[in-house]
Amino acid sequence: MNPVQLYPISPKLTATDFRDVDLLYETILKALPEKKTDADETVLVFPEFFSLGFFIAQGGEAALKARSIPAAMGELIRKHLGRVAWHFFKTYLDFFVGPAHQRFKRAIFQTYAPDVWLLYRALFSNLAEAHQSWVVAGSILMPELVPGGKNGLEIVGDKLYNQSVVFNPNGEIAGVVTKIHLTPEEAGFVNAGSLEKWRPIQTGWGKLAVMICADCWYPELYSQSLQYGATHYAVPAMVSPNTAWSSPWRGYKPKASTPADIPPELVGQISEAEAWERFGLVGRLKNIRHAGGVISQFQGAFLDLTATGESQVIL
Repeated sequence: MNPVQLYPISPKLTATDFRDVDLLYETILKALPEKKTDADETVLVFPEFFSLGFFIAQGGEAALKARSIPAAMGELIRKHLGRVAWHFFKTYLDFFVGPAHQRFKRAIFQTYAPDVWLLYRALFSNLAEAHQSWVVAGSILMPELVPGGKNGLEIVGDKLYNQSVVFNPNGEIAGVVTKIHLTPEEAGFVNAGSLEKWRPIQTGWGKLAVMICADCWYPELYSQSLQYGATHYAVPAMVSPNTAWSSPWRGYKPKASTPADIPPELVGQISEAEAWERFGLVGRLKNIRHAGGVISQFQGAFLDLTATGESQVIL
């Protein structure tokens, strides 16, 4: 088997970088690593929530120049008030009834998801083909993406998921994974994926297990990845705010979801960075022989949403 080169791709971006998708494409393409040899297989992994900039840009200059995410959301509501209101009230129909501000977030992402999907798919498909690489396209908040349709995937249902799409070197969609373990912030307006449906992605050189952020902390995904023959691992991630990486680790949220092999006394005693090192992909792969992996952490800021964290490659 040809050697597989794993790269985290995390340029520092702001919402205004998503104003012009063609310029964004050129900026990212120039930042991609040079392939070592023509024979190498290359996997480029982008961070979680990479697509958020596309959503903000749908609100025009007023949203891009807003002081905060809530202010930008207000611009998105005003732009398509009728459509957002329709999705807002439909949340009752699928039994997702939370606080009003969470239902508005859900409605906004549902409203703009079809338009953002077209931009997201075109950007990463073109990058994969231009670089002749496999691309793990960060993540996107969308209704469920399932095989079908003329472009390989179609949007189904009204539920909202945090999903990552993998593209092959021909720019074609190779597969989709859904985040299973949501943060408290996500759980207020996003649906959790199912472990039973989660599978590694088949590639031309093996199977790639894609775990979105918090999912890489849970041993059951590694057990299932080995059951289905995974050889490499990719983690799109985002740690927010930008002070969190060096701050005391806050533990698993909710606390009841803490795996049995995690010492509870370490909460608050080690940093977020050390917790990722010990209990995330790096620590978990120490128990899996001959497996390589990569974590791509978001860098930069979307308005007042800041993030930091160290991307890592595990050989």
